[in-house]
Amino acid sequence: MVRKIFLMNFIAGISIFGLVVILAGCGAGLPKDLKNEAKILPNAIKTGKSQVEKHKDKYLDLKKLSEFKALERFAIKENWDSKFQMAMDELTRAKQLYDKDLKPLVNKNKPELAQEVKQQITRIKKILQEADAFARYPAARFIKIRETLQNIDSLYARSKKDAEQISRIEGRIKTGALATALADFPDLSEKINTRFAPLSKLERQSKDHLNVVAAEFAKHSTGAVVDYAAFTDSSQALYSGLEQAKLLEAKLKAAMGQLYESYTKILKDMKEEYFVTIKRESWNENSDYYDPRFVTFQRQVSEELYSALMSDKIDTIASITAGFTGSRFSSNIGSLWKELSINPTEQWPGRGHNAASFFVEDSRQVYFHKYVLEENGETRETDWEKVDESFYEANLEYLGMAILTKPYGVFEQDRLTQAAPPGIAYVGNSKYGEWKKDNTGNRFWSWYGKYALFSMIFNRRPSYYSYNSWNGWNNNYRNTRPYFGKTQDGFQKYGTSGAIVKQSPGFQSTNFAKSGGFKSQAPSVRGAGANLRGGGPKSKGK
Repeated sequence: MVRKIFLMNFIAGISIFGLVVILAGCGAGLPKDLKNEAKILPNAIKTGKSQVEKHKDKYLDLKKLSEFKALERFAIKENWDSKFQMAMDELTRAKQLYDKDLKPLVNKNKPELAQEVKQQITRIKKILQEADAFARYPAARFIKIRETLQNIDSLYARSKKDAEQISRIEGRIKTGALATALADFPDLSEKINTRFAPLSKLERQSKDHLNVVAAEFAKHSTGAVVDYAAFTDSSQALYSGLEQAKLLEAKLKAAMGQLYESYTKILKDMKEEYFVTIKRESWNENSDYYDPRFVTFQRQVSEELYSALMSDKIDTIASITAGFTGSRFSSNIGSLWKELSINPTEQWPGRGHNAASFFVEDSRQVYFHKYVLEENGETRETDWEKVDESFYEANLEYLGMAILTKPYGVFEQDRLTQAAPPGIAYVGNSKYGEWKKDNTGNRFWSWYGKYALFSMIFNRRPSYYSYNSWNGWNNNYRNTRPYFGKTQDGFQKYGTSGAIVKQSPGFQSTNFAKSGGFKSQAPSVRGAGANLRGGGPKSKGK
């Protein structure tokens, strides 16, 4: 007995010592990859300097070419020679930043400095890139202008076509999607024109660039002095401008199309599911040697059982103990053990095992939503959709509410993400209905045919939004905060705790209601699986 206890304690001591060493190595300083990234920067700076010299030598070789003479005036005007010194100055600045700002942080080797270290690394890397660009510029600039000189006829023809296509693209949008949107949504003229402005500006700039290209080409044709650098830059601007115009056209068409689409996402139901992995560790209590065997059981469980299993008061949830008359099973979670449907001796090993402990090895919670989706007046109910815990938590109070809405005449980026009663974001928009007066003279919103669903989403009898309730939401809540409304008695009207949802037969039959969600929205076990207990017996055997 004494020998076995000594052996077990010795093994446990080694394990604890090893764990301490591991933890000390993991959490004591900066991440290893970050330190390595910082430490290679001095060599990168040295390499950068040697690269500057190589680019300079390449440029000096180019200057010896006879064709360089024709372009030398551009080298002088743009001071190409100075670029190498500018590159060296940047590399010197990078070295100074490393020595002054980054190296001391790395030497401190504190994990809380990781973000600052990362920022300094990024800053120095950007300077290295700028230095490289300076060093490459002279040779690259010479080659580019030389290509212009050699291919000026074809470049002029291409530039004219590029400018023409940019103009056609601008015209198609202006007289097509833009004009239609302005006619259909005059109140959005400022937002629509703002989106069109980049393409309009690009088209104006393309005309200016074409004028430069045409003027310099005319000089070339007559043998006058030509600014081939200006021709090169404007020709390149037209080439890249056409690609940009194509992207803007597609983007604008999509944006204008958004104005003719509407949808609402209503939270219809929600549920949580709980899963655990139970591990059994068995051993021979009568053996001088510790020879354990492990078996795992994966189960989906109820919230009640999950809560019991996650209790801090329980370490081992069940055990099998050896005795003179045989082994005896006992549960530390009472009758809840039956819900696990685990045969305590299932897959029982041989080798004389007569004792065991059961504990929670792993646990997880899975969250689901079910929605009613309305799209352009057509509705459908989704199946269960998995959502993450933070999103589930954030929407617990919004059952029966629209958690996402995009009416007609609204761009996608302006959609409503603040929870509100279903359809209230559509009220006041003539695409969906109109204001009418009841017998007492009060104004209410009357829906057009296929949007009548919003008047019957809670009850079988139609209900309508009054002008006062809509106006209060529109002026004080729209796009800023959730709106739950008030009943005549002053109670919350909408949402999970609202009177309408609680009284609605449709919501009383939901999974949320049946699981007791209306009784309490308190997250009783949510997140409880984050800190699992280490299972298994503390000492086993003789």
